[in-house]
Amino acid sequence: MQREKAIFIVAVVLGILSSMLVFGADTEIPDSICSVSEDCIVDTAAADFCSNEECYCSEETYTCFISEEIADTQSTQNVTDVSTAPSITTQAIEEKLNLLQLQSASVEDRVANLEQVILLIQQQITTLGQKVDSISSQQVQSKEAIQKDVTAVATGLAGLQTDVGAAKKDLQTVEDDVAKIQRFKLIVTILGLILLSGAFFLGLQYYLKIKKADPRLVQYIVKQAKQGQRFAQVHQTLLRAGWAEDDIKQAYRQATKGSAQGGTATGQAGPAGVDSKKVMLLAGFALFFVVGIILVLKGVTTGHAIYFKDAGELSSAMKENIEKNLENNQFYGLAKQFDLCVEVEEADNAASYRVTKTKNGNTVKEAALNCDNTDKYGFAVKFKSWEAFDLVSNDLSCTNIKAVHTKKQMYVLPSKFIEAGFAVDPTMDISSFCELLAKCMTAKQIEDAGIEC
Repeated sequence: MQREKAIFIVAVVLGILSSMLVFGADTEIPDSICSVSEDCIVDTAAADFCSNEECYCSEETYTCFISEEIADTQSTQNVTDVSTAPSITTQAIEEKLNLLQLQSASVEDRVANLEQVILLIQQQITTLGQKVDSISSQQVQSKEAIQKDVTAVATGLAGLQTDVGAAKKDLQTVEDDVAKIQRFKLIVTILGLILLSGAFFLGLQYYLKIKKADPRLVQYIVKQAKQGQRFAQVHQTLLRAGWAEDDIKQAYRQATKGSAQGGTATGQAGPAGVDSKKVMLLAGFALFFVVGIILVLKGVTTGHAIYFKDAGELSSAMKENIEKNLENNQFYGLAKQFDLCVEVEEADNAASYRVTKTKNGNTVKEAALNCDNTDKYGFAVKFKSWEAFDLVSNDLSCTNIKAVHTKKQMYVLPSKFIEAGFAVDPTMDISSFCELLAKCMTAKQIEDAGIEC
């Protein structure tokens, strides 16, 4: 009796559930396969649920479905007949419960899959939204950067226009200054020419009136020279005897001049000690000097000078040239020691270097005083242009030295050994340089210069 009640309760619940499942939609029979509706009667999965016209075959899924109207009727009939049809077995009820459970699980799986799909779509939408926001932000930043660049360029162009205007004004000022400097140089050159010409003629007049040396002193110097005495020894002897320094020097010059011209030991080589050859030399020098000044005033040049913006650049270039070529010439090994000051003048810049050689080696240092400001160096030369210095320093030869000197681009300055006017100081012994001088001078020229070798 209790078994029958339990079966009845289960049947009622099953009927209610079936009604709920089939309400408003046909019910698909899981695991069924069909091509036409008749296949549902014989299909093993649908046979228990279908009889004639209770099921039909879906052309979309090719599975069997229980018709809604038949299911409602069947459900009602099942509930009604539970009490009167005890033929329904427990096995059939369990099979139907299993079917419902399978359908419920299938629905849950589908719902879970849908939820996952929805979640994935939401994530993709979120990602797309973030990318859109990022692109929008980048566009805004790009626009701002472009705007800043445009503003900077506009500001730069405005500043450039201002600088161009200022540069034009500065250029005009520089041109005016250059014109003023050129006019000033022209005036100074003309005044210098006048002063130099006056000084030359005054010096010539003084030279022509200079007194003749004491014949006794001249005769004594000549005699001692013939006996092989050097002037330095004779000079000291005469000083101790009470002769004046100027008288000794004048007598020495006249004695050497008299010997060169074939004069007597009395020193009477010419009237009043006048050297006609020297007068002609000075006159020629003056003539060439005047012609050179005229050429300079007319703008005649011998080449294009290298531009140095300041004395520092000129000094650096000088040092590099000297150090590179000091030992690479034919004269360096002929002098055991020397003290030479080299000055280069280029436009408004000038620089001087002191070059020395001793038994310990050589040194190249910037001179404390420009070569033309003192006579304390052993020897001193001045180049009037970088072009002349560069030519001689890179190819130190007698030919180049003579060529540059002839063009008045190099001068020998007063020093310990050389007096003003390119005269050798008779009180200094220069014989240690004889081998070097012989490279560019003949024995007669060395003798005429008053150098004893």
